[in-house]
Amino acid sequence: MSLAAETRAAVRARPWLLRALRAGVVNYAAAAESLDVDGDTDSVATALRRFADDLPEPDATTRDVTVRMRSGVGLAGVDVEHGDSKASPETEAETLLSVGESAIVTADGSLTAIVVNGEVDPSALSTVVDRLAAENVVVDAAGVAGGELVVVVPRRDGANALRHVESALEAVPTS
Repeated sequence: MSLAAETRAAVRARPWLLRALRAGVVNYAAAAESLDVDGDTDSVATALRRFADDLPEPDATTRDVTVRMRSGVGLAGVDVEHGDSKASPETEAETLLSVGESAIVTADGSLTAIVVNGEVDPSALSTVVDRLAAENVVVDAAGVAGGELVVVVPRRDGANALRHVESALEAVPTS
């Protein structure tokens, strides 16, 4: 594999570096030193510059969505055979998100769900989760399917998470 190909592969293994290259905010020498590529730093930095020149400029779109907050959600088991949540029998719990045998349900819990309906997809989910991480908001669960995106955070972070999600969805990268 050529130095250029090896450098591109190393960058693709680090999506954050690929985004930074697209945005033009990379110190090429420092990035070259951080990559595990066989070659001297100057050659790897040159390969990074050339790769960055070939990348499309970042573009973002605003999503048409409705964002709402659901407090008091919790984790429950799911009856895999029937798809029912195993919340307490006296509560009629709605499942907001399920993976395997675990589900986030609208039962008495210590979590808050931010529920987004509309133009959502994995790119929107990635943007939202990255934004929450940048704001030091812990994400306990997240998923997207069928025009709905759900992010679950600790209850005390709910209001801030709601604002960050709305803000993140104003500029979802398209490339």
